[in-house]
Amino acid sequence: MDAQALLEQAPDGRVASSATRLAGSSGWQGTGRSDTALWGLCKGSGKNPYQVCVDLGDRATKCSCPSRKFPCKHALALQLRDVREPLPVAEAPDWVTEWLARRNRAAAPSSASSDESPEAVARRAKAKEKTARAREDAVRAGVAGLTDWLGDVAGAGLAGLPARDAAWWHSIQARMVDAQAKGLASAVDEVRGIVAAGGPRWAHDAADRLGGLHLLARLSSSPGAVDAVVRRRLGFSVAEEEVRAGPGWSDLWAPLLKLESDDGLVRTVRQWAWGRAHGWVVAVRHLGGGGRPAPPLTHGVQVQGVLHPYPGVPPHRVAVGELLVERQPEPIPAPESWRAALAGLEEHLKADPWQRLHPLGCASVRVTEDCRHVVDRTGRGLPVRGDLALDQALALTGGEPFDAWALWNGRELRLGAVATAGGAPEVVG
Repeated sequence: MDAQALLEQAPDGRVASSATRLAGSSGWQGTGRSDTALWGLCKGSGKNPYQVCVDLGDRATKCSCPSRKFPCKHALALQLRDVREPLPVAEAPDWVTEWLARRNRAAAPSSASSDESPEAVARRAKAKEKTARAREDAVRAGVAGLTDWLGDVAGAGLAGLPARDAAWWHSIQARMVDAQAKGLASAVDEVRGIVAAGGPRWAHDAADRLGGLHLLARLSSSPGAVDAVVRRRLGFSVAEEEVRAGPGWSDLWAPLLKLESDDGLVRTVRQWAWGRAHGWVVAVRHLGGGGRPAPPLTHGVQVQGVLHPYPGVPPHRVAVGELLVERQPEPIPAPESWRAALAGLEEHLKADPWQRLHPLGCASVRVTEDCRHVVDRTGRGLPVRGDLALDQALALTGGEPFDAWALWNGRELRLGAVATAGGAPEVVG
């Protein structure tokens, strides 16, 4: 990894800048490297230096410092020192070899799981089925608890929500987590965030989200098999390995839109790519421990390759398969008006009414003088988010009409890419 790639793994800018300074300090001793690891001792505020080591296999790190950020500045600084000038090859000290051994033992498959006899396979299948039934029962109980909670909220009225303390919100979220319904816990947290943020639209937006939760609870409680979209919204997922083992879509993909989020535990990057034969898809990558995930595809660069769709409805989530050739983007068609673009979302909303972000494009638009709307050639406009992407779009187009691609959340556009009329798109967000 080069220095830039390493710094992109920093949990925030402060850690990145501290690591850069620390990499050049004289407080290091006992540094070394092997084929599998880097290590070193770094002088800290205490009597004993911090023990820092990095597994070169997956860039996992360990440091004895008290920081709760991962990777910490010491682990990043050690890697930066090695990038600038390779650390001396040496025999790893005991504390490094012990840490690597623990990691290898944890990653090694047990003898029970490697047993491929018919009896062992049957036992594992039965245990897996039992686990699945237990989760189904837990989620069903969680939905029942959520239904009661929604009834209490409706009875008390929306006006009382801002007065609810953190413990009240945490209680229902914890119940959903305990019920293994992470999707419901996230949805409740979204409502809490809307109420906490306030603003003139908070009651409208909170009612909209609560209505969506009520619909989800009703559909998940209905007799018969639960729809795949509903199951996904409850928090059931399909393993990426299983998706990659399934059929793939070969196409020319242009990743144009990107959004990063952080729930305090896991950072997520979502990337919407346009396929010439398959339309929009979305690739998602998560990273815990304070790290910053890299986008699944090289952003803004067209790639020929295979993406594997997850079960669901458009725009399909995909797992990245074999990527062959990267090239500069080619022109991409866009709807002639915002009306046509929004009309194209109808089928998607019917299939998944809980979807809040939609990729949207429109040809030959312009930004109003107050920079608050993007207007199409018919004179109809949509509100646009005033941010760096909008500034870059204006700088690139010089005030002339341009083709635009953005994420639409029902209230405003978040610009992601622009192009001169009929030209190739250039990423701005």
